[in-house]
Amino acid sequence: MTDQTTPAGNATARTPRAEVRERLLEAGARLFAEQGVHEARLDDIAAAAGFSKGAVYSNFASKEDLVAQVMQRATNLVLGSLRELVSADVAASEISAVVRAAFGRHDQSEQFALLSELRGHAMRHPEFMSEFVRQRRILQEGVGEVVRTWFAGHPEIDPGMSLDTFATLLVATNVGIVFDSPALEDVDPGELVATLVDAVIRTR
Repeated sequence: MTDQTTPAGNATARTPRAEVRERLLEAGARLFAEQGVHEARLDDIAAAAGFSKGAVYSNFASKEDLVAQVMQRATNLVLGSLRELVSADVAASEISAVVRAAFGRHDQSEQFALLSELRGHAMRHPEFMSEFVRQRRILQEGVGEVVRTWFAGHPEIDPGMSLDTFATLLVATNVGIVFDSPALEDVDPGELVATLVDAVIRTR
């Protein structure tokens, strides 16, 4: 357990450290997406999470550490969602519906706003670029792992390309659709990614 002071400074509540970190990460993700990494103040992030600024420094070495951990959390959320839905025992006749749900189950606009801001931050701050690249590679490899797991359970299916290429196409298609969503009225990322899967899934 850990003591964390509320923003008002006149009350102390004992909150599990893991919960404190999660609330700070969630608030950081929201404010970085809304205001930008540079503009978002640690005081505001702490207040949005229900703590004092001291809670930030009790859990993160610096603002850059918080930024890196926010990106790690976003990566974990995406991969967790995919792994929850896509498994080797999903039938070939059902996989496109499962993929549709995985990529279209929630509004990705806030998530994409965060990714865009982190990408811009990495371009303006080369010291962060290596972390950005590392996290994107983790995401790519994680999607590749999900793809390989499913195809390993379905040797009768010929993807018509390397599984790494297929994983790259899934990620790139989803990112591109969300990026262009303002110009693509009523286009569901899950629907288009499922269409790509349908085009690839074929019996040997």
